[in-house]
Amino acid sequence: MRGVDAAMAPRIVLTVFVVALVGIMGAAVLHLLTVGDSLAQVLVGGTAIAVMFCAQVARSTQRGMRLGRTFQFCVLGVQTVCTFVPMLLLGTAWIGLPGLLAGSLLLVLRPPWSWLGVAGCVASVVVVTSVSGWAPLRVAYNGVSALTTCAVVYGLTKLSEIVHQLQAAQQEIARLAVEQERSRFARDLHDLLGYSLSAITLRSELAHRLVDGDPARAKDEVTRVLEVSRQALSDVRAVARSYRNISLPAEISSAVSVFEAAGIEAEVDTTLEGIPEPVGTVLATVLREGVTNILRHSKVRHCQITVYGGSRSAVLRLLNDGVQPRPDPHDPTTPPAEADGGSGISNLAARVAAIGGTLRAGVREDGCFHLEALVPLERQAGPRR
Repeated sequence: MRGVDAAMAPRIVLTVFVVALVGIMGAAVLHLLTVGDSLAQVLVGGTAIAVMFCAQVARSTQRGMRLGRTFQFCVLGVQTVCTFVPMLLLGTAWIGLPGLLAGSLLLVLRPPWSWLGVAGCVASVVVVTSVSGWAPLRVAYNGVSALTTCAVVYGLTKLSEIVHQLQAAQQEIARLAVEQERSRFARDLHDLLGYSLSAITLRSELAHRLVDGDPARAKDEVTRVLEVSRQALSDVRAVARSYRNISLPAEISSAVSVFEAAGIEAEVDTTLEGIPEPVGTVLATVLREGVTNILRHSKVRHCQITVYGGSRSAVLRLLNDGVQPRPDPHDPTTPPAEADGGSGISNLAARVAAIGGTLRAGVREDGCFHLEALVPLERQAGPRR
């Protein structure tokens, strides 16, 4: 539904319900005026009809639906009193209202009690009209009329409840969509800018050290900084457009270049070619985050990048030495964690899991940090987030 239609739907349903209820009550009033023998009967019946109408409308409003079962049972009690007490005085002049109570019984009580209540309401109409000497066809007509009133009240009230539930579900879906988009945007910015800013910082520091001793190389590093910053700007714009593909070979080449600038020995072994774009983008993102962590959190001297796979799956493995020992959190001399500790690994795990893969990361027996992503190649026909 469109926004305006969705906002109007509960009002439209409630209006239809009130109109139908006015028709039922109007028929009851006309029958009361036709059959009633005295002014007292008309006054008692008219008062009971007004109370029944207000109670039913109050129960069917959005606010009434949100109230608990205690309120529901109170309304049901009022309707029961207004149905059967006037029947003792009015007799056949009151046979149009038990159907209204039957609909409320279906709404409030659980089976089998609701069905027994409906049967009791219809039976009361049949008994009163039979005892009054009405013809069998008229008795049957009034019994069917009570069932019809019951169905109308039950159906329209349920319809109103469903519309309110759908409206609430629509609002929740919209809220979740906004939260998901915020999460995607934050995750993409983290994955993109974390690597780019680390590379810019590293190359800028290198250029600063080389300005006096090797101006030519310093100029070359500044040129590379400009290239990385332009690429970062392009990536941020692509994130804002909700579409971004990253080339895995280009990312491997960029990582090697950054490692060389940082004085890190890089070993590359890649045998995987022609992978689908979604898989390549995810693996390139994993590599970016791995390189960012290496530059931030360890004193690396050697790094190994391995990419391989077959017809069913692709694997990217990043291995580095120079892992810093983790501080003991129970040691009172341990400084507090950095504010920018980030959530890169959890973001990567979510990305890899989104296309059916698995991510493993941690320090192994050899003392090196291993980051490994395994992604299935089957059914990767388009980008998935």
